[in-house]
Amino acid sequence: MNSETGPLDYILVGGGLQSGLMGLAIRHHQPHARLAIIEQGPQLAGNHTWSFHAGDIPTECAEWVEPLVESRWPSYDILVGGRKRTINLGYRSISSRHFAAVITSKLETDHCQILTSTMAVELTHNSVTLRDGRKLNATAVFDNCGPIRSEHPSHAGGYQKFWGFEVELDSDWPFANPFVMDDRVDQGDGFRFFYTLPFDRRRVLLEDTRFSNSPSINREECLGNIKNYLQQLGCPGWRIIREETGVLPMPTAGSLPGSGLPTLQGGYRGGWFHAATGYSFAMAVAVAEIVAKTPTHELGEALKRLGKAHAGRARFARFLNRLLFDLVKPQKRYQIFRRFYSVLGENRIARFYSHRFSFFDAFRIVVGMPPGGLRPINFLRSFVASRKYLEKKASVCVKGVPT
Repeated sequence: MNSETGPLDYILVGGGLQSGLMGLAIRHHQPHARLAIIEQGPQLAGNHTWSFHAGDIPTECAEWVEPLVESRWPSYDILVGGRKRTINLGYRSISSRHFAAVITSKLETDHCQILTSTMAVELTHNSVTLRDGRKLNATAVFDNCGPIRSEHPSHAGGYQKFWGFEVELDSDWPFANPFVMDDRVDQGDGFRFFYTLPFDRRRVLLEDTRFSNSPSINREECLGNIKNYLQQLGCPGWRIIREETGVLPMPTAGSLPGSGLPTLQGGYRGGWFHAATGYSFAMAVAVAEIVAKTPTHELGEALKRLGKAHAGRARFARFLNRLLFDLVKPQKRYQIFRRFYSVLGENRIARFYSHRFSFFDAFRIVVGMPPGGLRPINFLRSFVASRKYLEKKASVCVKGVPT
């Protein structure tokens, strides 16, 4: 490649979830489009496991998304505050290794380039300058590099942090379903739970997860908790085959979906994630589909419209984070999740996780017996911050659930 190259149709900066999904969607809808993915690391997708509900994937996207899915379960379990519930919603999981393999096989053609170990140092709306001096030009450039680290500290109400250990067992795992939450662990450092994905009977991912006000996490402490958990479940023999860790900001304010425009931004960088859960797959798919089906000169307006459609829900999710991190004592936070899974039906749970929830869903989540230790005055003041969403959506949702 020369220092100056002919224009591409798309340049996707960052080799993670959003860029991979965009690349697949573009390849599906525009098989002759010219695109490049630029990743500073040695491989695409890093070291992650992405999970989501089956209903997060619209029917029109299934053809290009389904090849990514590596593990499937018909349902999953929740155990919070001594109450267990099976959620009969399909659950899906993708490892970064499988994700990278699929993306590479689909995109490495004459029309597509995947540049790893490559640093982008300057982005404009139609060009990217690399650290080695090369310059790539394109009709559309997307910044999909993840959260902006300089986001104002007051916007990060708390963090979802975890340390995960994929283990190989000497005996069979006792559960067929994933446990999305199992809070049988000391509730220090915020709301804590184990998250488990049984890929097969003797290979399981176990994560020690916390919704905490602090971003720090200690590997040895998490490993000790996992050891105790496995011992309690009757699985004394095991070995670690992979580890992953992460700290996701759970904002109480700050950027909303699409607010980075006129710069084109995807994924966490563009605010396209569920602030109250940390799940990002559903919104990343929605963004990818719009990017692939919209003429490049109309992308800015199309993403503004999508951002407007999600802005009220994003504000409500940030209100929930204020409730969790600012208004409820850490040892009482489990009560919020216990109530969520006790009172909501599966359709409402599905809509909430996919960021398609309605006014009535939001109303059902917050109206009822408050968690212990919640100060009513503080709650009401914080709830007022979401009133525009609740008032605006009321007239819309009486006609049906909004898109």
